[in-house]
Amino acid sequence: MAAATKRKQDKVQAKDRKEHKKSKIATDEPTNVKSKSKKSKPPPPPSPSPPSSEDEEEEEEQDVEMADADESGTWEDDEEEAGEDSDVEMEDAGGEDSTEQKSASAKTPEELEKQRLSRAEQKRLAAERKQAKPMGDIIHRSKRIWEQLRRKQSTQEERKKLIDELQSLVRGRIKDLVFKHDASRIVQTALKYGTKAVRQEIAEGLKGTYVELSQSSYGKYLVAKVMHYGTEETRQMVSQEFVGHAKKLIKHREASFVVEDIFREYGSKAQKAQLLREFYGVEFAIFTSDNKDKDDGSLSSILEKHPEKRTVIMKNLLDILTAVVSKGALFFSIVHRAMLEFISNTTSGTTEATEFLELIKEHVGEIGFTKDGAQVVMRCLALGTAKDRKVMTKSLKPVADQLSAHEAGHLILLTAFDVVDDTVLVSKTLFPELQTNLLDLAIHNFGRIPLLYPFTGRTKRLLPPASIKILEQMDELKKVTSKKDDDVRRKELRAQMSPIALKGIVEHGETLVLSSFGCTFITEVLLGADGDKTEALTVLADLSATGSPAYSDDPEETHFAATAAGGRMLKTLVLGGHFNTKTKKVDAISPPLNFHSILYPKIKSDIAAWAIGPASFVVVGLLEAEGFPEKGDLKKVLKGHIKALKTAAKGGNKGTNVIINALG
Repeated sequence: MAAATKRKQDKVQAKDRKEHKKSKIATDEPTNVKSKSKKSKPPPPPSPSPPSSEDEEEEEEQDVEMADADESGTWEDDEEEAGEDSDVEMEDAGGEDSTEQKSASAKTPEELEKQRLSRAEQKRLAAERKQAKPMGDIIHRSKRIWEQLRRKQSTQEERKKLIDELQSLVRGRIKDLVFKHDASRIVQTALKYGTKAVRQEIAEGLKGTYVELSQSSYGKYLVAKVMHYGTEETRQMVSQEFVGHAKKLIKHREASFVVEDIFREYGSKAQKAQLLREFYGVEFAIFTSDNKDKDDGSLSSILEKHPEKRTVIMKNLLDILTAVVSKGALFFSIVHRAMLEFISNTTSGTTEATEFLELIKEHVGEIGFTKDGAQVVMRCLALGTAKDRKVMTKSLKPVADQLSAHEAGHLILLTAFDVVDDTVLVSKTLFPELQTNLLDLAIHNFGRIPLLYPFTGRTKRLLPPASIKILEQMDELKKVTSKKDDDVRRKELRAQMSPIALKGIVEHGETLVLSSFGCTFITEVLLGADGDKTEALTVLADLSATGSPAYSDDPEETHFAATAAGGRMLKTLVLGGHFNTKTKKVDAISPPLNFHSILYPKIKSDIAAWAIGPASFVVVGLLEAEGFPEKGDLKKVLKGHIKALKTAAKGGNKGTNVIINALG
């Protein structure tokens, strides 16, 4: 910025000197006018530091122009100033001499032709230099084929002929070609469009060079293409070349991506175990198939067999992880697996755990988007001190909404809710991030779980058994580090989440009722939240009274109560709790919800349509609800439509049949 300002000031001063010079010439006698070639000394211009001669003035102008060119890389910005300078110089020359001078930009046809020929000659010389390079002719001819090969309009037959021609050119020379960026692309295209035999030939031709190729900014893409388009045998062949090099290559800017692809997608189980074992030290880098030690590469199995080597192994692993963190390569799944192996074999309060937490606690937001990475963060939260947890919670804040909607990442937030004793920190740090995208999260398969967890806890209605089992493992780890009672912690979090969730129902209820997950969200919040729920219940009742729940062939006109999720939501809320399959009773909440008293007046005028349509079980819920003061009035109204009810029951409406039985 300072350089640009100085440049503009210099331009202004140069222009002022020009204008002053121009006005001075106009007032002088003709005899005093001299050509620039004589370098006359003009009167000093009104400048803080006037030049001592016209030569110095011209040099200063050139310096300004050069600074402009250096700053922007182009001369286009100075065309206007250059035009003004030319005008002044022509007036300086004066008289007939000025009309005979040529502008710097004006060129004769002969000069233009000479310039064109000069450029053509430069291109010719450049082409000759390329041709003179090793295999320059082959690369040139291959590029011609490549241009035709990658055209979308090329037919399959044409591509086959081009591939055959290309193979005849590069056969036996492929190792020398692929390290050049342009030739590497040619081979990648051949892999894309070539037959299985062509792909196999290329893969075999590159055998022994894959580790070196992976370290090239162009070659790494070729290695990835070989594995992507190759057979299972080809992938195993390529992957095997990286065994013994993972520890070094994972820190390489280019090769680390190839190692990651092998570990995540292409390597066999044994090869993945071999790559991982390299993180434990040189002794474990090579693991052959005939080794009697048939473990899966896990650190626990190695430490169990070699407990005396624990100190060396853990140090080697921590050193490599420290190097990876310093390189910023935290997003690789192989790194997450290595981290999980380390943290899974430590205990709270040990030097190993302390050093690892110090290394990783500010980066937990970057590694939580894989299955292994999420468990690393969960274990760090469970094992960390209150100070560590504070740092980690703040690190999770920018990605809280993304983690919430992630298949593995949402468990990190649940763990934070379970282990962090400072619930005020959690609610002020994480809840606002969830509130920002509450509607999208509430109707998301995973996103809704952190929103509802403070209301439901570890119920199977919300969490699958596998997730509950993982969270139970964290309970064992937090016994030493967490002091607050679990029920107290959840109660405090529920009090903070309740206003947010209830407000979400009020603002987005019309959208939520259209989704099965949205209906689940409404049900769990209204049954589990603290505080006044009247406004949210009224919004839901008003939405229920809008339209008719009768059968409709148009999905857009279908009333939400006519859907399985919507009808189940309304019935559960009318009953005031979830039905317990073990006790065969409703677990009514306290204080009672009393939604039946809010809903019935809204739908009374259309109750017959509710009773004989797909929402008939909502009416069943009204008849079965405890404490419903208008149950008698409801029965009286329904008896007035008994004929329609019997017709619907004969048609197969099970809910209507229950209603008839309840009416006696």
